[in-house]
Amino acid sequence: MRTDSEQIADRPLVLVVGAGINGAAVARELTLNGVSVVVVDANDIAFGATSRSSRLIHGGLRYLERGDFALVRESLRERSILLKTAPQFVRPLRLRIPVRRRFGGLIWSVLTFLGWDRSCLGRFWLRCFPNARERGLWLIRLGLWMYDRLANSSPLPPGEGGRRPGEGRSTIDPRYPFACEYFDAQILSPERFTIALLDDARQLAQEQKLTFDVHTHTLAEFHGREVSLIDRLNRNAQITLQPDVIINATGAWGDATLADWRVGSPKLFGGTKGSHFVTANRELRAALGDGGLYAEASDGRMVFVLPLGEDQTLVGTTDEPFDARPETAVAEPREIDYLIDLVNEVVHSAKLTREDVVMSYSGIRPLPFGRADSPSSIPRGHWIEENTHGPIPILTLIGGKLTTCRALGEEVADRVLSRLQMPRLASSRDRFVGQVFNLPNQDQSGSEELRTNSSGQVENLPHVRDIIRHEWVRTLSDLVERRLLLIFDPRLDQPRLRELAMLLASEGVIRPDQVDSEVTTSATRLRQVYGININGAVESIPDRANPDLD
Repeated sequence: MRTDSEQIADRPLVLVVGAGINGAAVARELTLNGVSVVVVDANDIAFGATSRSSRLIHGGLRYLERGDFALVRESLRERSILLKTAPQFVRPLRLRIPVRRRFGGLIWSVLTFLGWDRSCLGRFWLRCFPNARERGLWLIRLGLWMYDRLANSSPLPPGEGGRRPGEGRSTIDPRYPFACEYFDAQILSPERFTIALLDDARQLAQEQKLTFDVHTHTLAEFHGREVSLIDRLNRNAQITLQPDVIINATGAWGDATLADWRVGSPKLFGGTKGSHFVTANRELRAALGDGGLYAEASDGRMVFVLPLGEDQTLVGTTDEPFDARPETAVAEPREIDYLIDLVNEVVHSAKLTREDVVMSYSGIRPLPFGRADSPSSIPRGHWIEENTHGPIPILTLIGGKLTTCRALGEEVADRVLSRLQMPRLASSRDRFVGQVFNLPNQDQSGSEELRTNSSGQVENLPHVRDIIRHEWVRTLSDLVERRLLLIFDPRLDQPRLRELAMLLASEGVIRPDQVDSEVTTSATRLRQVYGININGAVESIPDRANPDLD
């Protein structure tokens, strides 16, 4: 690879800082159009909100209440594109909305649409009618009708839609006599989808003889026109680049990144925290069948209850302001209780308790800074903030989500190509996204099934070796959490961690004398970030802290 400024001076170079879903989509879009790209992340690929999401590709039904029709239309269009171009990642998912009564919520929806739900009028109306927020059958049917109209130009593939949205079906609890049904889509492994986008960018760069590389666990430091890439793990030599444009795609870390670079900028981000948990409760999983629930909590917030493979269920998400470092976010006990209460209200037979929680996680949405009284009223769209006062133009990406990653990448690429005075050569709208490796033992949750023998040793090591060699793995946590997705595997234990660490050592990723420390670090992260005890027991949720794991 060409790395220093003299070697790459003959072609424009863009430095993408942040290897989440948006950074990967931008990198792919740029290489598709003949631009050299270097991707840098202080942590790992898909480390932040990408791996802490609800794992849905959806239009955003609830955005209609805020009148954000443009975002819903864009999201539905992108849903259709991903279903066609990434079918091994994105699949249609039937969702049901349980409803308790025929009428209700109309006045409150009007107040919400006008932005008056947090005004004196809204508070007065809620005092007079405490159940004013609860949505009735006719209101939900109206919303689904609008959703269907907006999706008409971006339908689900033939044969995938099933029943038309809005039709009723029997519910899973007699206390909810009505139900509405519609389809969106699910992405079980956004981590591997991000890897696939970066791998496609790598292949495109090879075909066009462009520079492309990914440096994880690496910091970018400014020195005038030059940027130094410094390995946080102290394993690689410093690299110096002279990029033509820098993309700040660090998500919720965006303001901190600009501050580290000493770039004068107003506060751009006001992220909110979304927590989820996973349960293996059999009654709940059986009640879901092959679909999910989109249920209303007591405070009016809509929460997803989703199938995660054949045995598990994913529940989320909360929406709260969060001002601390994004990497310190964990699912708090009160958030877990909030979600458990909702599940038990809608699926009473599940009788969930904290002991049913297999693991949990929390992520920070990279939303724009604002003074909205309600986190749910903060705009969910995306835009690009330009800073051209320094020696290198910096484009900071604000907002964005899994569903619209390609559209944001396309928009950023158009902005960069215009600045570099380069023509657009191709579009990603019809470009297929394939698996980096077609793992034959990958289960429905997206994690690779590691076959073990009677001694507990991993047998299908060739697949893991391929992942280590080709998917930018640098630590045991990278491999366990975001390549093999073993955080969802209840069989994960210390012997398996050790064997995987020894495999990293045999591949030269870590030194043999680092095996013990890697196992300890990984086990600590599993406990603190996900509430997972590697011996198979769930860490007591009340004992979890907010560690700084940066």
